[in-house]
Amino acid sequence: MLTSAQILYANRHNMPFLAMGSGHGSAGALGNVHEGIQIWTRKMDKIRISADGKTVTVGGGVKVKELIDALWAAGKQTVTGACECVGIAGPMLGGGHGYLQGQHGLISDQLVEARMVLADGKAVTVSQDSYPDLFWGIRGAGHNFGIVTESKHKIYDVAPNSTWAYEAFTFTGDKLEALYSLTNEMMKTQPAHVMHWGLILRIPAIDAVHPVILYFILYDGPASAELEYASPIHALGPLSVQAGEVPYPLLPKVTANGNDDPPCQSGGVGMLFPIYLKSYDVPALRLVYDAFSEIMQRVPAFSNSFFLLEGYSVQGVQAIRTATTAFPHRSQKLLLSPAIFYQPNSSLDAQAEEFGRHARNLLKAGSGSPEQHAYVNYAHGDESLEEVYGYEPWRLQKLRWLKKKYDRENKFGFYEPIVLGSRDALPLREGRPRDALL
Repeated sequence: MLTSAQILYANRHNMPFLAMGSGHGSAGALGNVHEGIQIWTRKMDKIRISADGKTVTVGGGVKVKELIDALWAAGKQTVTGACECVGIAGPMLGGGHGYLQGQHGLISDQLVEARMVLADGKAVTVSQDSYPDLFWGIRGAGHNFGIVTESKHKIYDVAPNSTWAYEAFTFTGDKLEALYSLTNEMMKTQPAHVMHWGLILRIPAIDAVHPVILYFILYDGPASAELEYASPIHALGPLSVQAGEVPYPLLPKVTANGNDDPPCQSGGVGMLFPIYLKSYDVPALRLVYDAFSEIMQRVPAFSNSFFLLEGYSVQGVQAIRTATTAFPHRSQKLLLSPAIFYQPNSSLDAQAEEFGRHARNLLKAGSGSPEQHAYVNYAHGDESLEEVYGYEPWRLQKLRWLKKKYDRENKFGFYEPIVLGSRDALPLREGRPRDALL
């Protein structure tokens, strides 16, 4: 196997290595790979549906759009990420959110088995019956243990004539309090087949100074039912509403997450500062909106940035017992993050970092919780181990034990590492206490 040969070669020559698929990771530790080997997985692109139609085997380099389209052609679907250009393997290793998670759980909850290459170059099959401890670890903290060359996922039948109804509402910033107070109420009874998805962004044609709120309702079902569900949002008086019905494969385009949309373009700098929440603290969200508006005006180079407010359904996620996988955030309901994009310019980096941390801190203060939860697939790299991998002491202890067992020399230590490798001699980062390290 080519991947095994590459790892064995790197080990013989004491060189670091990093597997890369779609290239969407932005964690700070990725910058610590020096004079190493990049293992490009994109040619691992095979997709095979099982004879019984219950599972699909996916190559380690397959992207979201490729899998969605292949399954749809066979009358099937499964949980994938929401962005067409992102891979399947990478998001899965960190849990993996998606449009269908309310009905079926996270991407990692669909995993039946994975073919992996470990730090010593050995290829293994990981499942509930084979390396079950590692199977636990790769579903939420998997970037630390090996390279996934192939994975098998549960798949589901698509109902005949299945469509998703959607409405895209545009609101000016003065409606923020009413909109997100209403969202908190609607979340209390949010069905498994409904998503509330939002963006705060600049649209100069609507408001030349302040950001606007683009607010989506995505509804797995007919437009008539969606319209009834969303009627309270209409009552708030949006500036405009765009509505339609699309098959599942077109949802990424509806939410501006298609291959041709800004999040999928390469060449720029992108920083995320994620935080999970259980509900919106509206006063804190107002402070974030105002801070975002201020920096957009002060630093025009950030004008293509946006603030992401992901309100997935959680029934399928919370149906899985938290202890059964390494993903630690099942009690959370919202995923928020500034997404700061700009053309490479080192003089802007400090301002982007300062704003990102400030916005995240405002939301944390508003939550009233002493804990901060961060999605590993969005993580910036300044988060503590507890914030990324969970606050239960047993959880970190188990991850450390797995690391010692399968990657004692920390070969896989360049994406939100559970431990820091002595070879890299990395400085302690803000928010990462010394006693959290081996």
